Amino acid sequence: MNKMFTRSYFLRVLSLMMVLAITGMQLSAQTIRFSDSWSHKGFTLVESKTSNITVDYSVEEFTLTPTDVKGEQMVNVELPGVFLPGDEGAPNLPGEARYIAIPSGAQASVRIIAERVEIYENVNVAPSMRIPLDGDNSPIVIEKNPQLYSENAFYPAQPVKISEVMPIRGVDVVMLGVTPFQYNPVTKQLKVYRDLQIQIENIGGNGQFGDVAYRNRFWDPILSDYVMNFSSLPAVNYSDRYARHYNSDDDECEYVIITPTGEDFVRWADSIRIFRTEQGIITKVFTVDEVGGNTTTAIENFINNAYNNWTLKPVACLLLGDYGTDGAKNIMSPIYNNYCVSDNIYADIVGNDMMPDVCFSRITANNNDQLTVMVTKFLNYERNPPTSADFYNHPITALGWQTERWFQICSETVGGYFKNVQGKEPVRINKVYEGTPGSVWSTATNTNTVVNYFGPNG
Repeated sequence: MNKMFTRSYFLRVLSLMMVLAITGMQLSAQTIRFSDSWSHKGFTLVESKTSNITVDYSVEEFTLTPTDVKGEQMVNVELPGVFLPGDEGAPNLPGEARYIAIPSGAQASVRIIAERVEIYENVNVAPSMRIPLDGDNSPIVIEKNPQLYSENAFYPAQPVKISEVMPIRGVDVVMLGVTPFQYNPVTKQLKVYRDLQIQIENIGGNGQFGDVAYRNRFWDPILSDYVMNFSSLPAVNYSDRYARHYNSDDDECEYVIITPTGEDFVRWADSIRIFRTEQGIITKVFTVDEVGGNTTTAIENFINNAYNNWTLKPVACLLLGDYGTDGAKNIMSPIYNNYCVSDNIYADIVGNDMMPDVCFSRITANNNDQLTVMVTKFLNYERNPPTSADFYNHPITALGWQTERWFQICSETVGGYFKNVQGKEPVRINKVYEGTPGSVWSTATNTNTVVNYFGPNG
């Protein structure tokens, strides 16, 4: 893989890909298909044991799309479903990654135990562009890294890598990255790993996948979607856990509500607590005074202590009040990078990857009138959800058109799914911010790949 993504890097780049711009238009793309792959395209879990995990990776098809880079005719190598560029200036080769759980406390190594390779000659692979920041409207930069493009060697050096061990809600994981291509820019040979069988060796550890203390019925669906070998995690008897909790007299809970000290806020917080408790969610209310004060340090210490030391670990936290210093009506929020407030800093407890270990939300009410509107609306919606078929038949999609970005494609893809797959009649609310809508979806790079994948023929 071009770069071993940490969780934060992967999500940051995923959001930034919306702003990429194009330098070449599709001329005559060549698609190569393989009909006898070992497994379905992408990753397939073969076996997961405490000693090792075996994964197949297969390429069913890829496309060479012509592009012009400063007057030089080159090609982009495209893999269905993969849209992120590689390292700036390096040959732009697509790669994918998946999280793999390993036993708690273990380290991991990776090796290829079987492979099938095809080599293509005289392929002039284009370099990866620089990923611009969201507010960067300057022309895109696509330039070869002269050191890489003058070296008579295949890039990347290894098609398979794994990351360092990282925790996700008590489960130790590594990210398995596969770039099923290697390119030699001197000989112009493109090596395609059409099939790979990969084994991850687990070294040391306690032999158990994950700390069950951090498992929860509300987090299990997230982990099952996140972690390829989720089935290797031990089963948890949540009924026994709840029975033990109800026989105790502690203040631990799954759903934490932190509220200002004002009477109206405390009263509405208790209304939410009662409703969540009736839903079977163990819920407690804490004022900012009870958590140690209306400061970011006190609030973060309270959440960290609950996550690390409570027997019943918190799953989610609601901050009932707008940002501010007045503890009677506000709840403070941390400052991210000296320029914006972000409650997600509270949520990121383990490590510094900016990924939440506890789900956070905030109702930004400033007084009783706002509390009445906001809380009543969501309580009424959950207690009495609309039953009219017409309500569910008209989902809303909204987009802001900017020609050089992908916002419009994302929104229209969702709308197309509602209409063509679900048979609904979506309501499209669109606004043009920049550019002129026309026959071109976007000028962002890989637009043709995105449309081919998500569009009518995808």
